[in-house]
Amino acid sequence: MNSSNKENVFPKIYTKEEINSIEKYIQQHFGKFENVFHEIISPDIHVDICIVPPCKNRDFYILVTMGMGAHRMSVPNNLSKYNLERAELVIALPKSWSLNQDDLQNEKWYWPIRLLKDLARLPITNDTWLGFGHTIDNGEYFSNDTKLCSAILTEIQCLKEEYTKCTLLNGEEVNFYQVIPLYGNELDMVQICY
Repeated sequence: MNSSNKENVFPKIYTKEEINSIEKYIQQHFGKFENVFHEIISPDIHVDICIVPPCKNRDFYILVTMGMGAHRMSVPNNLSKYNLERAELVIALPKSWSLNQDDLQNEKWYWPIRLLKDLARLPITNDTWLGFGHTIDNGEYFSNDTKLCSAILTEIQCLKEEYTKCTLLNGEEVNFYQVIPLYGNELDMVQICY
């Protein structure tokens, strides 16, 4: 098997040093996490989801991808100076959201995790990139229990702008974007504004 075929067989993953930097960043800026949804099958990138529980100063969960940034996205040449090739995603969920294994068998609870995983892979499957202000139309409701059907990527609402990038030891930056689910009419309004 030649080396180009091996790239198609093994998922892209962070180096051990890069993982350490990402974990440290998540714990410093979002909070300590004890639970991680480890991906079992990883066809292209290995995307784990770190679960940062609610705390005294924040009454909601924060879910953070860890693995999307192992793939360098195809950013347009005119934006290359902004170091947008690597990214991770964040979503906030109410503290009442059920994240136990049994409930996650139900799309009612699992869809935000699916959304994060699908978005993390979108730049690979479509040879594109995701960044601030990008919108994604799912084409259908995320589950039968919600009318949410699209999303926008924004700055992270609970962080100052200067903390939305993790600098790796080699100097490369991993950008963190918040995924905000939208209703269809909200997506229409966002698209009119742009």
